[in-house]
Amino acid sequence: MNFQTMNKQRKWMLIAAAVGVISMFMPWIKISIFGMGGSQNGMHGNGIVVFICFLAGGLIAFLGNQEKSLDQSKWMLAIVASALAALLMIINYFRITDNPFTSGMISFGFYLALIAALALLVVTIIFRDKSHNFKEGLNEWKEKIEDKTKGNP
Repeated sequence: MNFQTMNKQRKWMLIAAAVGVISMFMPWIKISIFGMGGSQNGMHGNGIVVFICFLAGGLIAFLGNQEKSLDQSKWMLAIVASALAALLMIINYFRITDNPFTSGMISFGFYLALIAALALLVVTIIFRDKSHNFKEGLNEWKEKIEDKTKGNP
């Protein structure tokens, strides 16, 4: 892997995914009661799914010819993984801020994971090959599924 010759889309996807993976181990919520404090990282609940989505986004960016942008099917997989991570982080944000006991206790790791998830989604879309679009990607997946169900290799 030569980071200098890597495609811009893959490079930014790897950076966003790496920041996301690191943020999962940072404090997400800090709790302090009667002078005693503690924190919880993102590796709980649906944070594990977000972690897997970050890993998937980084792995997809790493696989294949790194000097070219993602092909249509890998691009669609990256969109699904990054959109799921972003959606779960937004859901987590509203779940935490809705609770009056934890609303003021969100820590920097959570915000970093939220930004990384949104960044992974944005850079995957913005730096795509101009010939890629959602409709063609979904049609390609549909054709592959139909071929598999009919027994065609």
